[in-house]
Amino acid sequence: LPESLSELSLRSAELARLELSVRTVFVVENQATYLAFPDVSDSIVIFGEGFKASTLEAVPWLADRELVYWGDIDTHGLRILDQLRSRVPGVRSLLMDEATLIAHLDHVGSEESPTAVPLEHLTPDESTLYRDLVEDRFGRSIRLEQERIRFGAVRRALQPWADK
Repeated sequence: LPESLSELSLRSAELARLELSVRTVFVVENQATYLAFPDVSDSIVIFGEGFKASTLEAVPWLADRELVYWGDIDTHGLRILDQLRSRVPGVRSLLMDEATLIAHLDHVGSEESPTAVPLEHLTPDESTLYRDLVEDRFGRSIRLEQERIRFGAVRRALQPWADK
């Protein structure tokens, strides 16, 4: 793929045939975050379109890359992470933790129809956050959309990849 490309739209099957030589693949839930995602060397960003992120299991070369998922901090964002991790083990989450939520409580909204289904592929910290969201620990049906997270926090969270 030419380095001069900054954006490209592909079906999962087409992406599977490319086998890009990147080290890290970031998957984001929302289009606004995809469009504003900072440049990180040796990586690509995929707009996962919510639950469509699970179609990435059809891309075999992802198993040899570091896969990082960043979704909204709400019950459905964690459910998408759980579903993706069930199909592509080893997925790491980014900015989907209690510290990020607490630092941005002034930016939260309300999730319209939260879920409470059991999630089996979250880390212990992610599971605790999910339970706290289900039980309304931070407020009723709390939702922190990823595009409402301060850009400085995003840059700090991406620093480990910038240092590679």
